[in-house]
Amino acid sequence: MILKFPSERTLAPMAAAFAGIDGCPREWVAVRCDERMANVQARFAEELVQLLEGVRVAAVDIPIGLPDRGQREADRAARKALGRPRGSSVFSCPVRSVLGASSWEEACALSQLADGRRMSKQAFGIVDKIDEVDRLIRSQEWARQIVREVHPELSFARWAGHPMKHRKKSRDGREERRRLIAAAFGDDAFARAKEAVRGNDVASDDIADAFAAAWTAVRIARRTAESFPAQVNRDVSRDAIGIPMTIWA
Repeated sequence: MILKFPSERTLAPMAAAFAGIDGCPREWVAVRCDERMANVQARFAEELVQLLEGVRVAAVDIPIGLPDRGQREADRAARKALGRPRGSSVFSCPVRSVLGASSWEEACALSQLADGRRMSKQAFGIVDKIDEVDRLIRSQEWARQIVREVHPELSFARWAGHPMKHRKKSRDGREERRRLIAAAFGDDAFARAKEAVRGNDVASDDIADAFAAAWTAVRIARRTAESFPAQVNRDVSRDAIGIPMTIWA
């Protein structure tokens, strides 16, 4: 896929100025809302950039800022905050050298050469999306200003005041996450979002994750969000290119 990024955002801002975005197998799904978490809209697109028009803060469930070797402190901090068993949902971010690998075997070889460890198949499954976001962040100043990394399980944990008790794909897990969504966004918000993207390859748990990211996007705008690792003055972990490696919740 050849991605073309606009040099600047040209469309007028929309009422729904905050977006939570989650990656799906062949596309992205976004839940948008205003600062009151009202006027909820759900959209999908093949390219992330298509979901950023008119958005003040976009919280995206994808690693942003890639290490050349070793694990990111952001991932370690997120796992620690979630504890067991939800911490296992935070997988290790791949090293930058695997971007562009055409197969899992090639990615493993590149990762082992750079870092001495192979790459999980779960992480390889989203390498194309990691690469897409990385290119956007590196090439567009406006994207660096609005796009932030989140992890839905961490967002849900901060939202509820404790990590989720059940796996997100289980019946109980779906129910506990949707109770949070209904309380903050409205009783019918999830159903309306699901209907808006019906017929596309968007699973219910992808929609729930996008809501969690949207909740964090509003917190980022309000300056009430937490960062992992915690920011101390101006001490922010960055990759070799200078991109912050921070997960927000």
